[in-house]
Amino acid sequence: MSKLLDIAHASKMDAHLDRVMLNAQHLQRVLSTLKGIGPQGTFLGSRKLGPESLEYRWLAEASRLLALIGIAMKTGGGPGLMEAPHKGCLEANRLDRAIAVCADFLATEEDINPYVVQGGHVFKMPDFNSRHDALFFGSMFHGVLWGRLGTIHELYDLLNRLKHGLLAGAPVYFLERDGYWSQKKDFLTQSLGEDLGPRISPEDYNTTKIVNITEQTPEQFVRMLLKDIGF
Repeated sequence: MSKLLDIAHASKMDAHLDRVMLNAQHLQRVLSTLKGIGPQGTFLGSRKLGPESLEYRWLAEASRLLALIGIAMKTGGGPGLMEAPHKGCLEANRLDRAIAVCADFLATEEDINPYVVQGGHVFKMPDFNSRHDALFFGSMFHGVLWGRLGTIHELYDLLNRLKHGLLAGAPVYFLERDGYWSQKKDFLTQSLGEDLGPRISPEDYNTTKIVNITEQTPEQFVRMLLKDIGF
């Protein structure tokens, strides 16, 4: 029985090694293509908030202003807050500035949003690591909106990579209303006592800014962002 198990595990390992090689080759092609697209930024957010939401409308307008000056909008490619930046690109007549980095490996992933399909760049990624590489590498800034587990996964991978210098330095903007991100940040960075300290070190948020979208217009945000990145 032990010998049969060894053979089965070896077979699974061989299959995984083959996938790793193919995925690496695919990622190399995607990153090379992204490098040629030009300046870009990333927005992370949930599929659940659609065109009727303030977040969607605010983000679409901010993205329109960025696309007008040639900055590409990179998202996960789905509906909701992944769609809003690409709608902004359409409204700027710059669909060539819309980039979708899709989770092709998830059976539950929805269709790619219609805006990027009309004339943007679509990359179908085979695993989480390569998808995050494509989402984060090359971005001059990262905006994070309302989101659940998928967005949280992306966010903390992003912050960890920035902390350890695995990505070029870039500002991270928490785009919120009603304390959505600021309350989470306060909770995570408060001390649990002398022995344990905070859940997350406050220093891990050094590259971040909180932006209340009910107090800052898309135009004001874009002006601040462009100053921050020296564009």
